[in-house]
Formats: sequence, structure tokens, C-alpha cells
Amino acid sequence: MRRGALFTVGFCAAAALLWIFAADAPAQEKKQKEETPKIDGRVHMVSKDASTITILKDSHQIQIKYDANTKFTYRNKPGTLDDVKEGRRVICLVKKGDGAAMLAARVDVREGK
Repeated sequence: MRRGALFTVGFCAAAALLWIFAADAPAQEKKQKEETPKIDGRVHMVSKDASTITILKDSHQIQIKYDANTKFTYRNKPGTLDDVKEGRRVICLVKKGDGAAMLAARVDVREGK
């Protein structure tokens, strides 16, 4: 009889721990998504001197900075800054930079003109 009660208590404790960790996982995933939001649109201008990409999204211009740590892809393959051209659609994963500036962690170029 005691063995059965001990088994039941252990099972309930394990189930409670699993429930706590499972409930915490979506919160961590949501926090991670909030830290690197996506900005997509068409490239309006690239300024290599200022290290910025200006994107048009819903008739608004959004300026995004890039640096040596920014990764570029072109059609889901490794790319370079030279693949980012006016008129091409891009998806940028950004994080907050200095002040209100957004810094691109990754720039995915999706299609040609």
C-alpha cells in the first residue's frame, strides 16, 4: 500500500514539474521573438557610407543599420551586401541599436526586381 502511495506522489510531482516547464517555454520563445522583430519591405536605398538600408513598407521609410556582424542571405543561400539592391524585397531581423536606431542581425533578400 505504501509503495502505491509513494508512486502516486512521485508521479504527481513529476507531472507538476513538466507542467511548469512547458508553461514557461512559450514565454521564453515570445521574449526571444520580441528581441528580434522582423521588418519586411522593398529596398529603397542602400548607403554604404552610412551603413544603412532604407526600406519602404506601407509607404513608410524605415532606416536600418548594418555592421560587420550582420549576416546576409540571398534566396535562402549565403549572400553579401551587394545582393541588397533597390527594388528587391527583404526581410530584416533587427534589434535595438544605439538610441532609437535598429541594427540588422540578419538581412534576407527574397527576390529580384
